[in-house]
Amino acid sequence: MAKLPKDSPARVIGAEARKLVHYKFPSVRWEFHEITGQDNGLDCTVELVENEAFVNKKIEGQIKGTQNPTKLKNKNAFSFPLDVKTINYGLSSAIAYVLFFVTVEDETVYYLPIQDYFIANPSMFDSLENNSKTVNVHIPCDNIVSDNDFDLQQIAKSIYVGGPSRNLRKV
Repeated sequence: MAKLPKDSPARVIGAEARKLVHYKFPSVRWEFHEITGQDNGLDCTVELVENEAFVNKKIEGQIKGTQNPTKLKNKNAFSFPLDVKTINYGLSSAIAYVLFFVTVEDETVYYLPIQDYFIANPSMFDSLENNSKTVNVHIPCDNIVSDNDFDLQQIAKSIYVGGPSRNLRKV
């Protein structure tokens, strides 16, 4: 029998996660673009559509899928270890950069705007300076991609300066 490449659960979970993120954004307000080529920490861009016009307001996204999410005790949030290099990449963007955390079992897409998260938690910048490869971020269970997307629309309109440092701010 010929040796052939083997499939893996990680590939299946990743494919399901990408499909669900695309599916959950309401097409009447968002245009979804999957990023192809080398994975540098950016999986997709979603562009806001207002009054039937593309208004150049976007969210850059990193998609992570899981079958077994870790819910924090005493908090209404999930914990997820995100690569420091991915965080730094997102913090370097002037465009809103969002982690899309997908629980594939129940087909729910949660989101965490990375720049806003670090601005609200400035002590988290210290965790990017040590030798850890990952930092646990906390994704609120209430941040769900759905038709009720006012918060995501506001995130898409955000502009950031200062890069991956304590100088990061929203303008």
